[in-house]
Amino acid sequence: MPGRIPFSRIMSEVEHRNMRFVILDCPSEATLQPYIEELVARGVTDVVRLCEPTYSAERLRERGIQVHDWAFKDGGVPPHQILQSFLALCDERFGGVIGGGTGGGGSAAHVAVAADASPASSDSNNSAAVATHPGPVIAVHCVAGLGRAPVLVAVALIESGMAPIDAIEFIRRRRRGAFNSVQLSYLMDSYKRFWKKTGGNNGGGGGIGMSMGIGGIKAAGGLFTTVARAGSPEGRRSNASNGSASGGGNNSAGVAALRESFGKVFRFKKNHQQQQQQATQPQPPRPQQQQVQAVV
Repeated sequence: MPGRIPFSRIMSEVEHRNMRFVILDCPSEATLQPYIEELVARGVTDVVRLCEPTYSAERLRERGIQVHDWAFKDGGVPPHQILQSFLALCDERFGGVIGGGTGGGGSAAHVAVAADASPASSDSNNSAAVATHPGPVIAVHCVAGLGRAPVLVAVALIESGMAPIDAIEFIRRRRRGAFNSVQLSYLMDSYKRFWKKTGGNNGGGGGIGMSMGIGGIKAAGGLFTTVARAGSPEGRRSNASNGSASGGGNNSAGVAALRESFGKVFRFKKNHQQQQQQATQPQPPRPQQQQVQAVV
């Protein structure tokens, strides 16, 4: 029988407007029962499984929790069909992804619960906080809950109108280590809003592209007041302190970690563009060597 599982660190609550998610790692058959009890206590109605099955979905269905198997490549980005299925589920459970629920930034109670949720809080406090706000909750997990699961939740936040960089920071404050460089590039550069099933306004079109440059990133939600070089000693020290900080309260450390991740993506994109330009740029003709006649 497994010992007490620290669900306050394993399960991360993400609430925005009318949407409520729980991001977690993948349980095994041996640890499934305490996971089920915790999911029921948190009001979870659906579990989205993005990895290969490691437990019986029937045991969750017996407790009234629907399981949706939408696996895709580990460390990768979701295909369009899975995005459609996930957003359709969000639409059905939350009454609309775009402009649904409370509108604006969400109710004060919802924002307070999401901001206070941190690994430092106790399991009982976390469960009690969720129980005070009844309504559907979607749990999303991959293997570790750091890549595929946060990406899908970030897509839902972006579709609701949140800027991509704000959605990334919003999730990382609640789940440290979320997203790899491929997923960051996908959310910032490649993903474009497309979900128009509910609400006539698509919230400002297709997100913030990396082509806007660092100056544009400064203005995106006021996240970066100054942009330090990601490879500087200060940036590395901030990133190291970010790993040892507890909860989501250390905002400066979270911003430093975000700078580090985007710095890697920007450097990769810049080097790639330079290589493409050099490959397509015509080579200048070589100057003809002047014939020097010897004077006899």
